[in-house]
Parts: sequence; C-alpha cells; structure tokens
Amino acid sequence: MTRRGPRPINIRLRRLLVMLPWLMERENVSTQEMADHFLMSVDDLVADLTLASLCGVSQDPRDLIDLWVDEDEVHFGIPKYFDRPLRLTVTEAFSLVASAAAAEQIPGADADGALSRAITKVQAVLAIDNDDSFAIDLGTPDTVAPLVDAALGQQIVEFDYWSVATGQSVRRRVVPIEVFAERDHWYVRSFDTEAQAERTFRLDRLDDLQTIKESLAVAPSARGEWFSSLQERQVVTLEVDPSWLWVLEQYSGVAISAPSGTPSSSSHSWVTVEVVVSSERWLQRVLLRFGCHARLVTPSEWADLAGTTAELVLARYVATKGTSSAGSMIP
Repeated sequence: MTRRGPRPINIRLRRLLVMLPWLMERENVSTQEMADHFLMSVDDLVADLTLASLCGVSQDPRDLIDLWVDEDEVHFGIPKYFDRPLRLTVTEAFSLVASAAAAEQIPGADADGALSRAITKVQAVLAIDNDDSFAIDLGTPDTVAPLVDAALGQQIVEFDYWSVATGQSVRRRVVPIEVFAERDHWYVRSFDTEAQAERTFRLDRLDDLQTIKESLAVAPSARGEWFSSLQERQVVTLEVDPSWLWVLEQYSGVAISAPSGTPSSSSHSWVTVEVVVSSERWLQRVLLRFGCHARLVTPSEWADLAGTTAELVLARYVATKGTSSAGSMIP
C-alpha cells in the first residue's frame, strides 16, 4: 500500500522509544537489518534516526544523542549524560514506567531487552509489580458536583448538549441517576423526560447546566453495557494497519483479531477489527482519522463511506479556500 503524506510524529516517536534501546545494545548494525527488524523501509528508518540524532538535553552538539548513519551502517554511542546515574522524582519514575510499558507493546520491541530490564529495576524501587495498574487523576469537571446533588435529590436539570450524530446542540431536560468516569471521560446516566427513557451524556459535551426546582421520582436501575440496546448497536468490520490501532484505544466495543493477511500489496499483515458504532457520522470521523491505514469491510452499505466522506471534506475545503489553493495543496 502506498502511504500518502508524512507519517504522524507520535508514531515515529513511539517507535524510537523501542529502537534506541535496541540500538544501544548493539552499537553498530546495518540499516537493512534494523529496518527488517522493525518492519519498516530503510528510508523511513534513516528519517527517524535523523530525527533522534537532533534530540538531547539541550541543543548544544555535545549534548545530542551520539547517533549517525554512515553508508549502510548505523552507529550509536552512549551519550555523556548517561555516564552517571540519573536522579528521578517519584512522579518522573512512574511516568517513565508507564511510557516504557506502552512502548513494549509496539511491534519489534524486545521483550527481554534493555528497556524491559530497566522497567523491572524501576518497578522494584517503586514497589510495584506487573499486575499493578496506574491510577491517573483526570481532574473533576465543575458539573460533577451539581449533577451528583441532583441525582441524590432526584431533581430535574437542564443543559445544552452537543450531539456527535447531528453536530448540533439541543436543550435536554433530565433527572440524573448516576455520574461516573470511564475511559478518560466523565458521564451522567439520566432519565430523559422528553424521550421517557434512559440516556447517557458525556460531561464535556454539555453546557449551561441549570438545576430546576422540580423533582421526579425515578426508579434506579443497574448500568448496562455500552450499546446494549439493539436499536443502538451496529457492528462494522475494519482491516487496520497494526501501527494505527491507537486510534481505537479510547473507544468501547472494540474486538481485535490476530493478523490474517493484508488488503493490499503491502508485505505486512493487517488485523481485523470489529467496532460497535452508534451512528454513521461517528464512523465517518473514525475513518477520517485512519486515512489510508484502514479499510471498511462490512457492512456493504458503508463500503464507500471513507471515500465519500473524504470527497465531502475536500469539497468543503475547496469552497472555503478556493479551487486553485485546494488543487495545489491536496493530492
């Protein structure tokens, strides 16, 4: 598959977190061997190593990573600031372990390499083990407290809610049942007085919250699974470049299968992914984020959705920027 446009910088940096410890152990290696190990082209490898060679604790050439490519060989020297032990705060150490553990999941990572051994040593100092989880404080939105109070008193609240499906804000009138955080977001599960049914809202999408001096008795019920309603549930199948699975990390209802081939002439296997979607508009946003790194397999009625969505975005760009500008910037 021919890649269009530059590779995202976050993907390049994630890969470098794995490549540099691997390279540090070997010091000298051929570009072809290293490219084959990390499932990338030699040109992409050299570009990433060039990026790494410009990194350091300062822009003083003496503080940059001692890394260079000479013909078909990569050479790596230990930077001078690693000549003495580094002192980390507890917060820095936890952050380092979390980042390194994530980097170990990248294809090409050496499970028994220097990075893994370093994680083990830092974990021992921090008295954590591989079964521990990291608790990250995301901060509490200002709307949590009044919504919790309304839930306890079964009071009616009103707010403007922006819908991903329509792209518009609508005034909602609900009785909060439960406020909870899941997958980096805060939600309120409520009884919608207009729909006469339960609805769940993301707190970062609501505005102008007001508590009404009215109450409505609502029988509490257990929280169901996401998209558990048959009316809401729609499953699509995608074929995805493994290095782009991070796009789906924040979403529920994702099932990933083992690599089973590739939809194109690429030499690397893609993976099959099943995703539960709530609307066509939501799926359009996901497909735009993937770009050429994913292909929709089923359902057949959405087979052309990625292409038509891209054409819609291009048409809006042309309408805003003008034909000549769009023609010169978008391939």
